[in-house]
Amino acid sequence: MFEQQRTEPLGVSAGATTGPTLRQVFARYCGVWSAYSFASGFLYGVYPIFLNTRGLDQFEINSVLAVYFTVTFLTDVPTGAFADALGRRRSFMLGCSTRALAFVVYFFAHRYPMFILGEFIDGIGTTFCNGAIDAWGVDALDAAGYRGAKDRLFWRISQLMNLGFMLAAILGAYVASYDIAWPWLLGATGYLLNALFVARLMNDSVNGRLQVRLSEMPSMISERVRSGIRTGLRIRTLMLLTLANAIYFAAWAPYWLEWPQFFNARYGVGVWVVGWLYALFTVSRMAGAELMIRTASSAWSRADRLCLLAILLALLMFAGGSVGGRTNLTVALFCVLNAAMGALLPFAQSWINEEINADQRATLLSFRSTFETLGGSLGLLATGVVADRAGFQRAWQLSGLISLAALPCYLALRRPVLPAVGPIPAEAE
Repeated sequence: MFEQQRTEPLGVSAGATTGPTLRQVFARYCGVWSAYSFASGFLYGVYPIFLNTRGLDQFEINSVLAVYFTVTFLTDVPTGAFADALGRRRSFMLGCSTRALAFVVYFFAHRYPMFILGEFIDGIGTTFCNGAIDAWGVDALDAAGYRGAKDRLFWRISQLMNLGFMLAAILGAYVASYDIAWPWLLGATGYLLNALFVARLMNDSVNGRLQVRLSEMPSMISERVRSGIRTGLRIRTLMLLTLANAIYFAAWAPYWLEWPQFFNARYGVGVWVVGWLYALFTVSRMAGAELMIRTASSAWSRADRLCLLAILLALLMFAGGSVGGRTNLTVALFCVLNAAMGALLPFAQSWINEEINADQRATLLSFRSTFETLGGSLGLLATGVVADRAGFQRAWQLSGLISLAALPCYLALRRPVLPAVGPIPAEAE
């Protein structure tokens, strides 16, 4: 992948000769994301089942996760500004340590208020990590000489992330078969290892080495927050892509909590089946990313591709809620749905990163995730009521309709087709 880029516009610039090589930076970037994803994946699939075994109904389960999204909504931009000002590695280490504490709280939790406390802590920890990895990685790639669109890089990183999620989810599901709370301890251990060892791969030589007095930090971060919000609202492409992502989070966040419970109840063979279904869906996302890597073309077709994917995602989500008791058919539909997700998300992420300047990258990536988490919170509360009253499949039909609302955002990003210019009349010469 990198050899070709040394001679093409997407490649390494001739002047990039100092510091880590492009291949080394990319390997570190992938390593950090893979390790972080592995630590996050132990709860994937078993999280809603754990809350259900603690006596929560679907609205309460959704509201717990809505608290997490609300906290990240309120703190994402300030912590992104912290990462820009004081270093992405410090932000990542602090975030991983905080998430480890949240997972320990969850391990001992048996009542609704304790789940709320755990999500509150985890939301803060997540925001210290959000944007910090991508901001560090993209800046390091640019410093190593990478030029041009990063679509293929983000698809490849997405595949490695999904691989980490998948392996951890399978292990977590089997562990949960013995004790539904043990995956929280596995996740806490994983985050601590990230903070102690994996963070060393992140070198803040490109950005984030400002020496700031503690008394100056609040005013400095406040100014970066205001600047980041103003900049984010001014960049039209960033704003439209962010709005589309917020709509998807509103549609998909409930689905992520509902399908493990749905299939666990339908198959009735043990929690371990959820881990393997998560692996199946993950392979589908990786296949979708690989398809886009193989077929990606020039930047002008991005909006058209996103429009097609938006329509496909809406149809598949609605279809998944319309097949009744045919469980295996639902699994097949969700496999295709996840393939479309795997194609779309890194595609949009790459485009967003290219719209952001290096000195505000973490802040503006947090600006993006702020809108996503707001959308997720609203979607969770709305569909939680529907799921309790009408069932998961009706909630998925609603999610399909919600996700279709992202289509106008992509249509607005399409470049207008200019009329062909004919020959100049002789009398005009």
